[in-house]
Amino acid sequence: MKALLPVPVFDAIAGDLRRCGNRAHRDWEANQAHEDSLTGAAFADFRTRRTRRVHVDGQEWLWRVTTRKFGSGGPQSEERLTGADGIIEIEVRHTATGRIESKGPLVQAKKNWARKNTRLFGQVGDMGRLAPGSSAALDYSQTGYTGIDGRSVLVAEGDRRHLDDTQDVPLGDLLADRFLSCKVGLRGLYYEPRRRVLHLPSSASRPEAISILIAERMRLEIEETRGA
Repeated sequence: MKALLPVPVFDAIAGDLRRCGNRAHRDWEANQAHEDSLTGAAFADFRTRRTRRVHVDGQEWLWRVTTRKFGSGGPQSEERLTGADGIIEIEVRHTATGRIESKGPLVQAKKNWARKNTRLFGQVGDMGRLAPGSSAALDYSQTGYTGIDGRSVLVAEGDRRHLDDTQDVPLGDLLADRFLSCKVGLRGLYYEPRRRVLHLPSSASRPEAISILIAERMRLEIEETRGA
């Protein structure tokens, strides 16, 4: 996304993602009993209550963040089908040309991940098979929330002790510096809520779209309009 956006637009979004991600652990005490509660609170912190505006060279860029979480109960739940707790979606629309760019990572979160976690390893593997190169593991703790790209989790075989400081970074930095910059996440990955379809970039090894019942999603929309 960095190559597609004017610098002031990119910096505004990256700054907001970094601030929200790096302060998300302030809700730890109220929600620590359940991972789903921690995820819900963290996602809520990213949600913008109004559309944000950035003006660049006479053009107005509008962006917002909306957040949701996948269902996790039962064998046919969204989490069981994808391995993910939720999805982070970015959509960029250039009104002058009508061109739309979309991308997003699937994420799975754990609480106080310290050693080998076989379940997380399997979930990240599921996300990787569904959308290669477009997943991340989140780790919640009282002192801060961090994120690791899915490929690093797989190389470490789900063992936190095999990760170094360059792989395990604050959640806000993961989203701002790696996700938004396209180091993590796939262009063309997005969820269509009305039809309940998760669209994947084309590949000979999988269908263009996979129908799954995703009741909730996390979405970042950026729209450009002419004018001052």
